Amino acid sequence: MTKQSVTRHFNKRTMPSFGIGFGAAVLALACGADDSNNREPPKLVDVQREDPCANPLNAECPSNQPSNDVGRDPSTGPGTNAGGPADKATPPADLDKAAAENVLKSACGYCHGPALTQAQAQAGMNFIDDIDKLVETGKILPMNSAGSKVIQRMVRGQMPPPGSGYPLVPKADIDLVAAYIDNPRYWGGLPDANCRDDNQVVSFDQLFQAVNSDLAGEDKDDRAFLRYISLTNRFTAGVCAPALDRERDALLKMLNMLSIKAKVGTMRPANKELTLYRIDLRDFDWDRTIQVANTPFDDVWEAIADANDYAVPFVGDDADDAKADTATDFPIMFADQMMDVAVIGNLYYGILNIDINQPLGTFISDGLGINVQEDIDNDEAIRAGTTKSIISRQDRLVERHDIQIRNGAFWQSFDFDDNANDSIFEDPFGFTAGGSEAIFTLPNGMLAYIIADENDAIVEDSNILFDTSQDNHRAITAVSCSGCHATGFIPVVDEVGPIARANALQIGLDRNEVEQLESLYVKPDAFERQVKLDSEGFYQRALQSAELPIQGGDPVSQVFLRFDDDMRLQDAAGDLGLTPDELADTIDLLDPVLSVLKPSRTRPEGGTLDRDDFTAQFVGALCILQDSSENTPDPAICDLLLGN
Repeated sequence: MTKQSVTRHFNKRTMPSFGIGFGAAVLALACGADDSNNREPPKLVDVQREDPCANPLNAECPSNQPSNDVGRDPSTGPGTNAGGPADKATPPADLDKAAAENVLKSACGYCHGPALTQAQAQAGMNFIDDIDKLVETGKILPMNSAGSKVIQRMVRGQMPPPGSGYPLVPKADIDLVAAYIDNPRYWGGLPDANCRDDNQVVSFDQLFQAVNSDLAGEDKDDRAFLRYISLTNRFTAGVCAPALDRERDALLKMLNMLSIKAKVGTMRPANKELTLYRIDLRDFDWDRTIQVANTPFDDVWEAIADANDYAVPFVGDDADDAKADTATDFPIMFADQMMDVAVIGNLYYGILNIDINQPLGTFISDGLGINVQEDIDNDEAIRAGTTKSIISRQDRLVERHDIQIRNGAFWQSFDFDDNANDSIFEDPFGFTAGGSEAIFTLPNGMLAYIIADENDAIVEDSNILFDTSQDNHRAITAVSCSGCHATGFIPVVDEVGPIARANALQIGLDRNEVEQLESLYVKPDAFERQVKLDSEGFYQRALQSAELPIQGGDPVSQVFLRFDDDMRLQDAAGDLGLTPDELADTIDLLDPVLSVLKPSRTRPEGGTLDRDDFTAQFVGALCILQDSSENTPDPAICDLLLGN
């Protein structure tokens, strides 16, 4: 098959209805373009592009190239480059910090930039591109973007000052800085510092007892649909209960971004500490059968449990009662462990009834009822094309349609690769896409995401979209997308319309095509109004209905990334249902791989362990450490694993 293409026809430009994607995500990176005909078309107005390698965020530039391996690779930690020296790659944390600092320098550097002396800078502040200094001076409050003066002034339109002649900071740029500020990965364990209580532990026995106590108060006919999601592994790891709000937000958002119900669903506390929650599968349409990569499951919960390496069946009086009432071997799962598998890849697609065996275009036409070409012909679609985004260095096209089968918005983007970068400026109606992405509203207003390759096949990740948080820098559906679109759709300032109109004769547009160009490539204020309507009218309304914040970073992607970080002793202890001291005292009974976590004279806090290495040892460790509990991992599994 050939790459996706948009073809030119006499007097009308047409487009096949294949899969296409989300608005101006700040994930796609590329250096340069390939003119396959080795020619420069005549133009009255040239496209002004920046040096593609001037920005350290550009992964295609030699100093920042990530691994090319697919998925999260445990053998290459953050900042390493498979096949090359580790020092050739910039660590993801540095890339994210650079992205935030670039926004601040670009938006506020006129008055507060490093090129100014203290005397020249407004208020003596010439360090706007130095986040560490902004924290030191109280301009940024870690884990509190809403209370940070830098964010407050940009949100209020006070920076740059009104009347200065400098443009307001785009909302997408503000959100990017806010997301960095709110990400616990970058602030040394905040907000859970100083919350440790040596007796702060919730055992598996206590968990099952709490579940049974809650089930006793529920109608017998409903119990088979009830499931429990726990945060107690984080509580046991030393995060005090009031500091778990971000994890609670992430859990509630995850449930609703994986729901196909028209109404936002709820979760109900099952203990007074608010670390155990009950859900009803029916509230999210999780009680239906689903297919995940051609494998059938009785319901969504069972599909998640199957993918979750931490979902282990227990036996014992309490565990057996809970299993009998809920009609599942897995009445309890932990929130972050669920998130690690449910918001990515084919499981994510299966939960949302997205058939990976069909082209994205078929989903758009059949699943959403959108006739792409008809919308374009009837002037019911809008577009914006650009050379600029926060970290993208290639031409990008963004397009919007109404969902026809229900009330909702569908956005699509075309991305280009080095081998087929037919410029949208040379032909605003015809181009070849190297990949595409879709972002659309679910029935409840939350956002859903799909990535497709150059052949319109639905895929789990992208080699064009770029996510610095992943070890190999490839964007993953849907966690990379939700991190980018934390507050909704993202506006794009169209560059195509003005340049194409100025060059109409040179690129061969007739009068009808010029008229179509003007109706399709709308002016920036009209495009931004539509983005705002969709973001506020669907997505932010859904967040508010769920009582989730509409500003700041995305809690789902933040918890996902935190979970994937290297393990500390307390993290491992929490997952195993022990205090850190208990794990330290018994760690010699476990596989030597885990011994790096043990405190020593030179490392009193212990070392760190790759999350994937811990996952591989988890069930075996659980079998050994919980052997004397009232409720234990299923002996059949332990015997098979440990060779008893």
